[in-house]
Amino acid sequence: MRFFSPLRRLRGWQRLCRALSGPARQAHGETRVRYSRGEVSLDPASFVEWNVLVLGDYEGDEKRIFCDLARQRGRTGVCLDVGANVGMHSLTFAETFDQAVSVEPNPPVFNRLVRNIASGSNGNVTPHNVGLADADGELLFYQPTEANQGTGTFDPMFAPANAREIALPIRIGDELVAESGLAGRIDAIKIDVQGFEPQVLAGLAATLRECRPLLWFEVSDSTIERMADYGGVKGVVPFDFDLFRFRTHAVAGLFYQTELVACDADAQLTNADYLVVPKG
Repeated sequence: MRFFSPLRRLRGWQRLCRALSGPARQAHGETRVRYSRGEVSLDPASFVEWNVLVLGDYEGDEKRIFCDLARQRGRTGVCLDVGANVGMHSLTFAETFDQAVSVEPNPPVFNRLVRNIASGSNGNVTPHNVGLADADGELLFYQPTEANQGTGTFDPMFAPANAREIALPIRIGDELVAESGLAGRIDAIKIDVQGFEPQVLAGLAATLRECRPLLWFEVSDSTIERMADYGGVKGVVPFDFDLFRFRTHAVAGLFYQTELVACDADAQLTNADYLVVPKG
């Protein structure tokens, strides 16, 4: 079905693909496909990977917008990908940025990330098997027991059904950045950690203050609740910025298009992906 991936923008096409052969209908396993600068191994029973296999990519328009903005700002040095999963975002970022740094705490997912980096990049992606937070130590991680391993989280409110509880290491993001020799060099950050975004942002406070990076983060119900404890977006982003939300809508009722919509940083967040663009 990947042959038909150019049709993914057609209204109703993705819904039809999911109904006929969605990830819930797939057997757990791995398939090798061309992606980015090489090949990757993907599990059709995993939501993100199924999208790449069948529809050609996952969040492809959002990644294009993100990378285009980085190029326009002349900030394409280092991109930090927190919650890297099996590497579909990191590999795309590595095509635009000089270096991508992939952070993934879940050991089985991390192992697949490493393999995909080795076969799908030019060697400019560095993986770290750890979770980022606002403290060092260990924390219970809710590991999925089903094929869709990308839903694992440190946030109990976001725990998948029948999750396995395991203790995994967490690090303050600023410390990991400094120890990696990247202090003052982070140009962009993407965070998708299933509700744990506020803690990650709090642990990157010094990096955010010093680097003023382009920042893409996911918001869920759990993120909204916890963000309030940190003073909202303005409480975790220590520089002046404009806030945007990614919005996908149908044009003329036929084709889907993704764009950025300006938001009020003081207003209530909704379940969506947001983009922080530094002013000046």
